[in-house]
Amino acid sequence: MPLNIPTLHKLKELRTETEEVKTFKFQSPEIAKESEPGQFVMVWNPGVDEIPISIAAATPTGEIELAIADVGDCSHSLHQKHEGDLIGLRGPYGNGFRIKGERICMVAGGYGAAPLLFAAKQAQESGIDAVVLTGAKNSAELLYIKEFERLGCDVRIATEDGSEGHKGLVTALLEEILAAGERFEQVLTCGPELMLARVCEITKQARIHTQVSVERIVKCGCGACGACDLGGYQICKDGPVFDAEELISTEFGNWKREKSGKRIPIKSDTGEFLSIPSPHFIPEYEPLLATEFCGIVFPNPIANAAGFGVSGKLLYRYAVSGAGAVVTKSVGLHERDGYPNPTFIEVSPLSYANAMGLPNPGIKNYGLEIEDAKRANVPLILSIFGKDMAECREVAKRAIKYPIDMLEFNASCPHSDFVAVENNPKLLRAIIKEVREIAQPIPLAVKISPNVGDPAGLAMTLEKAGADAITAINTVMARPVDHTLDIPILGNPTGYGGKSGKALTVGGKQVIFALFEELKVPLIAVGGIFSAKDVIEYAKNGASLFQVGSALVSEGPGIFSKLKEELKEYLVANGYKNIDELVGAAHRR
Repeated sequence: MPLNIPTLHKLKELRTETEEVKTFKFQSPEIAKESEPGQFVMVWNPGVDEIPISIAAATPTGEIELAIADVGDCSHSLHQKHEGDLIGLRGPYGNGFRIKGERICMVAGGYGAAPLLFAAKQAQESGIDAVVLTGAKNSAELLYIKEFERLGCDVRIATEDGSEGHKGLVTALLEEILAAGERFEQVLTCGPELMLARVCEITKQARIHTQVSVERIVKCGCGACGACDLGGYQICKDGPVFDAEELISTEFGNWKREKSGKRIPIKSDTGEFLSIPSPHFIPEYEPLLATEFCGIVFPNPIANAAGFGVSGKLLYRYAVSGAGAVVTKSVGLHERDGYPNPTFIEVSPLSYANAMGLPNPGIKNYGLEIEDAKRANVPLILSIFGKDMAECREVAKRAIKYPIDMLEFNASCPHSDFVAVENNPKLLRAIIKEVREIAQPIPLAVKISPNVGDPAGLAMTLEKAGADAITAINTVMARPVDHTLDIPILGNPTGYGGKSGKALTVGGKQVIFALFEELKVPLIAVGGIFSAKDVIEYAKNGASLFQVGSALVSEGPGIFSKLKEELKEYLVANGYKNIDELVGAAHRR
């Protein structure tokens, strides 16, 4: 299992490779023994940021090497470090290269050579011949040439200025050697995305199985936030290495995302940032689990929690995996990048702390994600937020133009750069009245937390203001600290975040029980749902819908089908005709 919280390591050795790249060496037996070629670690520069870096080497003696290019604020700051300095590492993450065949070709662009060096070492140990094609703008920027040669690789160089080897792009060199009759069972490639896309075109025509290491912005590193989305795949869990065939139905080579999740071009002629449409999905009708909530029929009452994916393609994937509804990222009026990393860490087994900072593309940029998600044909709940009446009014006006089934107002994020509006009941009540009037007849749920001290009292106020449902509970405030450096770990400038996962299970059930006692509106449970037992207890305490968050980190989208099967087994075994019969059972004793 990977380390899911930054752990400080002394920088054992620092080596300059090119003007832009340095190799950082650490002693880390825990990470080294788990590492595979193509995987990455999250590198924490304390007080600055945390970035994903591919592993260039991992030894049986516990050493790992990372090639870090000076290409941003965090990496530039890392380049100022000295041997003996403390740097945080967590990982390894993702899927690596799966090397096979007798003769393979590796195509590297720039510092994409780093993970391929690790792969070349594994190929050598397996007795596989490796031809390495490596390209750069000029000879001074070539990386790890001697290291590849020491491994016995057949190294061939391409430079754009012709200062060494083939003059031109490395993809042209690949075309040249294939045209000359050279044959390979497999191609592995890493580098700039347009280069990777061209490699895939060439190898598809040559019918060579190809694996591609794709780069996207990574925040959580463990499948929680969805920031690294690639057409419904998550780079940090499903990648970064993909078979070329998997990328055909994605935006690979055309567009990617900003830190906010907003779509941006990779090439100049991208045009509209459209997804390749997913097939229309027809959810399974399950009489035992079908639920009517606020006048909406749900094929089953299990959904994802807000925040677990900005992408409509990822929400679609949740539905195909068994979710009976999907909930968007919390979307506001303006585009937001969120906080620097670390933004999501594991503070104890299956309990997490996050301080994402409400990253989102802005409501006006969110239509394409809703379009992608709607192809799943399950109820779509749009989570929205705003810091004041004016913002909330504008967000609601824009939101109702989309084909959504329900709104969920996030009143309770504990780590935004403005005070959660649930802390101002008068303002929140006015916002809910206004949004309720604007959104009619779309149902409106309000998401609250226990941070206010009296969730039931707040919920009764919201019910009177017009809320059609209450979602509880949002994360509990937390401030994890690195005790060696005596500084907060999370990238929020205040160090605060929200705790989720197992740490919320008991408290969440207690809040739902108290809300059911006082309210007439239905309840949506969220907080520490990992098993059918959790769903059953939440239902008996009074909830009718159930949102899964942290379990997506530990189990992935398969958690939806798992919960459904376990629930059906329980209902049949105990003589229930429908899950609705469980709702509020604990209050009827």
